[in-house]
Amino acid sequence: MSRTIGNAALVVTALILLLAACGSTHGRESESVAINVSGARHEDLPEGRPLLVSSACETTVKPGPYLRPPLGNDGERGVIVIENAHDVVLDLTDVVLRGTRAGNDLDACEGYGIVLRDSDRILVRGGMIGGYRVCVAAFNCHDVRMEDVHFDGWYGMRLLSTSVAENEADWLFPHENDNAEWMQNYGAAIALEDCTHATISGCRGRHGQNGILLTRSDDCLLHDDDFSFLSGWGLALYRSSRNKVSHCIFDYCVRGYSHEVYWRGQDSAGILLFERSSDNVFAHCSATHGGDGVFLFAGNDTVQGHAFERGEMDAGGSDRNVWYECDFSYAVANAIEATFSSGNWAIADRLDGAHQHGVWGGYSRRMVVLECEIAHVLGGGVSIEHGQECAIVGNRIEDDDIGLELWWDEDKDLVGGPFGQHRETSSRDPYIAHNRFDDNARDIDITQTTGVFFHDNETDSKRGSIKFESVTMEGPAKSAADTENPDAAMRRLLASPTGGMPSGRVFSSSLRTALAHGQTQPEWVARARAWTAPKLPGTLVTSARERGDEGGLETIVMGEWGPWDFRSGEPRPMQRTPGGLFADVKWNAAWFKWTPSGGDVVGTDPRKDVDAWRALSQSPSVSGEATTWTDPWGGSKPVREKVGSDHFGLIARTSLEIKDGGPHRLSVTSDDGVRVMIDGETVLENWTWHGPTRDSADVDLSVGKHDIVLEYFQIDGASALAVELERVR
Repeated sequence: MSRTIGNAALVVTALILLLAACGSTHGRESESVAINVSGARHEDLPEGRPLLVSSACETTVKPGPYLRPPLGNDGERGVIVIENAHDVVLDLTDVVLRGTRAGNDLDACEGYGIVLRDSDRILVRGGMIGGYRVCVAAFNCHDVRMEDVHFDGWYGMRLLSTSVAENEADWLFPHENDNAEWMQNYGAAIALEDCTHATISGCRGRHGQNGILLTRSDDCLLHDDDFSFLSGWGLALYRSSRNKVSHCIFDYCVRGYSHEVYWRGQDSAGILLFERSSDNVFAHCSATHGGDGVFLFAGNDTVQGHAFERGEMDAGGSDRNVWYECDFSYAVANAIEATFSSGNWAIADRLDGAHQHGVWGGYSRRMVVLECEIAHVLGGGVSIEHGQECAIVGNRIEDDDIGLELWWDEDKDLVGGPFGQHRETSSRDPYIAHNRFDDNARDIDITQTTGVFFHDNETDSKRGSIKFESVTMEGPAKSAADTENPDAAMRRLLASPTGGMPSGRVFSSSLRTALAHGQTQPEWVARARAWTAPKLPGTLVTSARERGDEGGLETIVMGEWGPWDFRSGEPRPMQRTPGGLFADVKWNAAWFKWTPSGGDVVGTDPRKDVDAWRALSQSPSVSGEATTWTDPWGGSKPVREKVGSDHFGLIARTSLEIKDGGPHRLSVTSDDGVRVMIDGETVLENWTWHGPTRDSADVDLSVGKHDIVLEYFQIDGASALAVELERVR
């Protein structure tokens, strides 16, 4: 391929630090700034108060390990603070800074480690940081640079899904972040908020949930970073535009996967772009084995209509992003998911081995998939519903369940919702040219799509089993022969130059016989094909093929805190037995509907009248045996269909034989209310309306049989129920 990126840095001069009246330069496409330091300090980290770093100074923290818990009433004051400062160098070489001890549970990590606020021209380099909810947090800063900072063991949610069953409480919710929800709920190694022209280079992170978060942060440069084997997002952007990312690795950022059992992804991703994050460039990056490789979503401004309500009728989505020569293969869900947005280009990327789609482009406009490798996908190689003027050009589409699928359907909620009221939702005018279809179960599946232009695509099949139903042709006048034998005419339109014919079907659609007069390709396709990647810095080898450590989906092994980092030589994580001592115990369960109070309805809300609520279990909607609580329906689809997802209750009873008496720990994850009684005594209770919450209780159990009662109620929204009992040693 003709597009190349040189290894030379982008007008980025070497950083020169001179003590006592020294300066530095940092070249950039748009500007050149300097850090001017006039003094030097060597500091120990104080205990119980923050280290405050002054302007125009290089501060070197003395090497060594420091255990410094978070400071401030909310833990967000910062152990090292740079505030209202400029021209600062913070040198952490050979420093290990932790908020909690290494090896502690990740969900015990709280607060911020280093805080930068309202500052300019800041360099943070070297060191190892961990044990905080957010290790480095920068707010409203300009030209912050982080170089060669490593992170280990920061905040992560305990994963409740096991190798046997998924727990829905593990799903992430990236859709809201205007009020710092990502930092508060999920943490990060590095989080930038309202920052510009930041540079993050040579940084690495392991054993946490999210790597780098950019919120309302523009014109940043990331290169040679590696945030892999995380349980959330490697790099996540929210309302962040014009950023450039090169030679970075965000592999195995995944949750919600058990090989050959379930594959959900749970909205994890190597790279996440949400809420009008536009004009970003990703080159020579790797985000393999993620929930998604790339997960791009327009955001609530356009999909929920918030921008239209504010009068922004021209509001876009996450538009005009480019992924160039990247590897997003072996995604649990989609190699690239890019929805409700326009002008996004995937150029010369590897999108192999996804479990659902190579490209999922629902409600996209003028999306271009160009010269990509899309093979061995268990679903659709390229799948676009309700798309307009999308282009699939020059790709190798091979050994997929469906090579290319395009369609329109009713989809009343979206077509009739705020997005559909303000944006076009038809499926029309795709440009499909110069692709190689080979050995797919079906090459194409096109439904209710108009103006399909299918030109010069290759296939080995000489007798492709293509079926047409309710298909018309549009374009220049057809010959009499075409009119008399339209099926033959349509086959000629789809035939490859060598006579091959794609397999699959075209239904309730129209085929275009030619483009506009004198036009060989749409202008937006011509622009994508003529695009030249900018020169960006970076030398990190991102290709697993080149490193020789590539494997498929079977290499994803989930532990309690995230995926197994086999590349670092870590031991394979022990697989938790769902339920612990409750594994395979049979519960006699009764599920029943209850009525909320409202108006003249008294209702049977368990929080108001638990006796009336319990009485409903005498005439249950469903009753039977259940084992291993991984959801409130006992893993039974028929039970779920019968009682639904809102306003139902559960009362279950069992007897457990304890052979090793002594202290035990009962752990319950619930959404909503839960109560556990052992031998008639309530030992754990969270009888409230709440989101997924893990509660624990220590109980002393003697040898012998114990009677256990589990009570649970669901109101609405998300649901969760997991019950475990373990002997405490």
